This record gives sequence, C-alpha cells and structure tokens, in this order.
Amino acid sequence: MTTTPLDITGDVCPMTFVKVKMGLRRVPPLGTLTVRLKEEALKNVISSLKTEGHRVTNVSREEGIFLLEVTKGG
Repeated sequence: MTTTPLDITGDVCPMTFVKVKMGLRRVPPLGTLTVRLKEEALKNVISSLKTEGHRVTNVSREEGIFLLEVTKGG
C-alpha cells in the first residue's frame, strides 16, 4: 500500500487539521497518510484524527519536525 505525504510545518491551528482532513480525502480507506508537522500542532491534530475515526500508527521526530503515520478509517 502506498503512503501519501503531507507537509503542514508552515501552518498553524486551526488550518493544520483542515489540511490533514483535505489530505485524507486523497487516501483510500485504510490507506496511509504521512504528515510532517511542528510540535505545537501535534496534540490537537492527533486528538482530532482519533475523534474522526482515524488511527495514528506511528509518531517519530526528525530534527525538530514530527512525522505522523495515519491510517485512514474505513
């Protein structure tokens, strides 16, 4: 299965989750979206994803930027 990348490091809340939602529209059900974001958006984006039925399968950090792997809900 392919992974769709999305970089929202230049965005601030509430646009961070809006852009993640738009990115998920390009992903098939149970597909994966990889999101690059800053720490200040991390908690709210993860919380909003879970509320909408998506799964955060991995969180890692790369030179001050966080990478989220999100599996789209079915």
